[in-house]
Amino acid sequence: MAIEASWKPAKTDKSERLFQLTCVLLYSERGLTKRELFHAVDSYREVSSDEDDVALNKKFERDKSDLREMGIQVSNPDPKSEPDDIRYTISADTFAWPEDVKFDRRQLQLLNLAAQVWAQASLSSDANRGLVRLRGLGIEPGASDLAGFAPRLRTHEPSFLPLSQAVEERIEVSFDYRKPDGEVSRRSVQPWILRNVDGQWLLVCWDKSQNSVRNFLLKRIVSKVAFRSEQISETEKTVINFTAPTSEDVAAALADLTRHTESQVATIRVKKDTPAWFHFQLDSQDPTADISISYMDGHLLAEQLSEYASDLTVISPPELSRIIRARFEAVASAHA
Repeated sequence: MAIEASWKPAKTDKSERLFQLTCVLLYSERGLTKRELFHAVDSYREVSSDEDDVALNKKFERDKSDLREMGIQVSNPDPKSEPDDIRYTISADTFAWPEDVKFDRRQLQLLNLAAQVWAQASLSSDANRGLVRLRGLGIEPGASDLAGFAPRLRTHEPSFLPLSQAVEERIEVSFDYRKPDGEVSRRSVQPWILRNVDGQWLLVCWDKSQNSVRNFLLKRIVSKVAFRSEQISETEKTVINFTAPTSEDVAAALADLTRHTESQVATIRVKKDTPAWFHFQLDSQDPTADISISYMDGHLLAEQLSEYASDLTVISPPELSRIIRARFEAVASAHA
């Protein structure tokens, strides 16, 4: 299991510069001159003093060429304009999803995860500041906004965004957490990293009350995530920061998580050509064979399997069958 660190583009990251350039060109309906582009895109504005206009223009031409190779056509709607008045634009009809491109379920899951990461960076910092500068110049947006360009697929867990910020800025947090048995307790933690395991987001952190590394499922956080603070004067408070864990500590925590998941294996038998059969992608599987599933949390797996209870049989472990049965008994009792 690879270690996932918070991602933030460096100022010299070419991919971020191309992203910003595409953003501002899509933003403007009439197109932008080089002067406006160089003002809006940070990487152009941060050109070192020993680079002259010629070098800056060469960088812009290379960027246009790179975008063209990626299928993004930067055009000049009025080639007869004076050099300083030439406006560059990206036509909306050239920036559309190819109709013949299709993705399977697994590819869509990967794209969804990638989009969740990009959603944290796409229009939250440098690119957004570029659009603010354009508005400051009196440039109005085009009829279509950037929603189709900047990914907006997010996790459904409300705690994801504040925890992401806490991980990045190393801020201690607290929240209410519900255990599988329903008990709710207050937790104060130092958040290290967010992980997605089998479609479930969890927080790997240092639990201050337990004085050890713990994993918390985001779906079991039942309160707002609060940044912990301390009083520094009669009128002021400041958030409590913590020292970042070492790479060795993070690696050890993730290795423990991997061992935990791999050590828990459920065996199930699925009826052929049922919704469960296709859910578990068993199209080419021997219909008489049992399948094994590694899982992180028995209660979460039971929740998933309960949706297909009539289509499958749990072979092992017995505890999983008991949890599923208890779920149905609780529903029956509640509606008796």
